[in-house]
Amino acid sequence: MIAKRAVSEAKGRAYDDLYQRLSTKEGEKDIYRMARFRERKTRDLNQVKCIKDARDQLLMKEEDIKLRWREYFDNLFNGESESTSIQLDDSFDDANRHFVRRIQETEVREAIKRMKGGKAVGPDAIPIEVWRCLGDIAIVWLTKLFNQILRSNKMPEEWRRSTLVPIYKNKGDIQSCTNYRGIKLMSHMMKLWERVLEHRLRSLTCISMNQFGFMPGRSTVEAIFLLRQVMERYREQKKDLHMVFIDLEKAYDKIPRNVMWWALEKHKVPTKYVTLIKDMYNKVVTSVRTTDGDTSDFPINIGLHQGSALSPYLFALVMDEVTRDIQGDIPWCMLFADDVVLVDESQAGVNRKLELWRQTLESKGFRISRTKTEYMRCDFGSARQEAGDVSLEGR
Repeated sequence: MIAKRAVSEAKGRAYDDLYQRLSTKEGEKDIYRMARFRERKTRDLNQVKCIKDARDQLLMKEEDIKLRWREYFDNLFNGESESTSIQLDDSFDDANRHFVRRIQETEVREAIKRMKGGKAVGPDAIPIEVWRCLGDIAIVWLTKLFNQILRSNKMPEEWRRSTLVPIYKNKGDIQSCTNYRGIKLMSHMMKLWERVLEHRLRSLTCISMNQFGFMPGRSTVEAIFLLRQVMERYREQKKDLHMVFIDLEKAYDKIPRNVMWWALEKHKVPTKYVTLIKDMYNKVVTSVRTTDGDTSDFPINIGLHQGSALSPYLFALVMDEVTRDIQGDIPWCMLFADDVVLVDESQAGVNRKLELWRQTLESKGFRISRTKTEYMRCDFGSARQEAGDVSLEGR
């Protein structure tokens, strides 16, 4: 009886501590983590025994299912690219040939510290926990390896291979490949190398304050707060407000590589770092993990690496350079990675902004989703409302 009471009291204290933590800002991440875990239990890839082909016909045989997954991602990463027709101004600047200092042990130690534990491993099957356990021995060895890569401009060939895991987007037909996002499982050693480079890139480049994604001290919380403040002010003044929420089609997967290199050079990233990043994308291959085993390898010729430690900041740099001249002031234009909101006092004004963004983005290989881009009108005024709707290319 005493033991039961003690256990009950301990449980009660644990629940009290949990509830108190969940009510704090730090606890918000725990809430989302638990929600994702519960959702994942019912939406796990291993529960999807069948998949549909491109004609929506259900596939039952193991080999057919594996072939479909490979076909889908092969087409996604190697489909028709408009990169050859994209007009880019001359971005090369001889001043970008800066001296690049050697990798320091402190940089490697910091990169290891910033890596999260418990993550799925790449083809080499070596988790970050191994390097943490080795302590200073690992730091010395990794520093030597990274400096060798720095000198040769070549990373180990083993890092060019990854395993692609389809993750359900929690919307749409669970048996359709198009409703899955491919996350690459890459070598944790390569991710450490990426984190060292990312830290250096952040210290050398500057991204506009309009970007709230992947930027320290900025998040959707601040962007939503600013948008609500504008809405409240216009409500008080009884003035209408018009907003367009832009969604880009597979922005990560379809971004042209030449646009990436152009954006890095326009940001005056030292040529050495551009060369090293190009090498990360040279002759890379992947295979798709399915419930029936892994597919054969295939190359990846366009897009960013999903699941890479460096990709989020690379994408932010590209979006910043592509849209730099059309962003405008906060809060009339705000971005969170590839999600964009445009705000204006009139329907015609927001329509003009949308068309300008369409032309600018699509001239660099991006494409605005015609089905997921949304228009929102706040009818705060008392005057007669404008007729019509916001359109893309007149549609």
